[in-house]
Amino acid sequence: MNIEIYYKHKDGFAPFLSAVAGGRVAMLYDVNTAPYARPLRDAMICAGCAVTDVYYPDPELLPTEEKCTQAYVAAEHADYVLAVGSGTLNDMAKSAGTHAGIPSGVLATAASMDGYCSAGAALMREGFKVTDTVNPPAHVLIDRDVIITAPRIMTAAGFGDIVGKFTCLADWQLSHLINGEEIHTEAYAMMEQARADCMNAYQGLVQNDPAAVEKLMDALIIAGRSMALCGNSRPASGSEHHQSHYLEMDFARRGEPIPAHGIKVGMGTLVSLWLYEYIAENRVPCKNARAVYALCTSLPGWQDVRELLVGMGCPVRFSEIGVREQTMRDMIREAYTVRDRYTVLTLIHELGLCEQVTPALMQLFY
Repeated sequence: MNIEIYYKHKDGFAPFLSAVAGGRVAMLYDVNTAPYARPLRDAMICAGCAVTDVYYPDPELLPTEEKCTQAYVAAEHADYVLAVGSGTLNDMAKSAGTHAGIPSGVLATAASMDGYCSAGAALMREGFKVTDTVNPPAHVLIDRDVIITAPRIMTAAGFGDIVGKFTCLADWQLSHLINGEEIHTEAYAMMEQARADCMNAYQGLVQNDPAAVEKLMDALIIAGRSMALCGNSRPASGSEHHQSHYLEMDFARRGEPIPAHGIKVGMGTLVSLWLYEYIAENRVPCKNARAVYALCTSLPGWQDVRELLVGMGCPVRFSEIGVREQTMRDMIREAYTVRDRYTVLTLIHELGLCEQVTPALMQLFY
């Protein structure tokens, strides 16, 4: 499916408005994104659209079955579903559009996550985080002024999500070496290049330079495209994401605010990088060990990545974001079960090393 990316120009989002003109649009937004929804809503009405508002007053929206049902009902009477927001709202709109058999789109409000263009939707079902296969959006709308002025922690989260591409791509290679899992070379190369371009813009990101933030947004968009090309989230999600999802479910069960996804991904990246170093330094026995050790040593050091995250203002200890000590211990042991996907966490589990590595991980990262 072709995904159209529209940056706002002097004429606003004219190509998008032409695409939806005269149609029925279900518009999803929450209390945080309402200021950005209203001008676009007015523009769509001027283009002859009948707009149905699906407004969520939740300061911290969770994609529960109840909240998604509101979107599904609205989509049944629409020709198009538009989200105004980032992760949760985008996923809900894609899911609602897929259920109703109509296209969806999103007005991105922050360079905070990589799922804008993906064919997956992370939703809550019976208290568990699941990822449904959905249709990618037809359109992604980007207003440079909006993403540049987004809360700093959102941009930091986006950077954390991109940093996670070091370990997710390594996990893909690890599974190839141990299980023979096929690597989609084009999707892999797309993600690797986007990550490199973002890393090259790091100093600008630290200073919140508009051009650098746009580079970050480009990398996040490409991550979604690589997932859509591959047909799954392998190019952009590995052990670092599984840790983030594990923690999200724990926060949700406790009814506590959930820290930004990319912030948790950045922390998970540190854990996974440390594990890769541990495997190489201790010559942990495994299939194709020599190639696995070479993979481990090709990665950046966890200390170097920690400094990059600190420079962006990201917390780098799980205790800083309210994770309980026992929860982190459980995460090290159990996060590999979040997805049926082979990663460094799976290898550590298979080799019976969880208890052995936990004390060092707790000391460094809790």
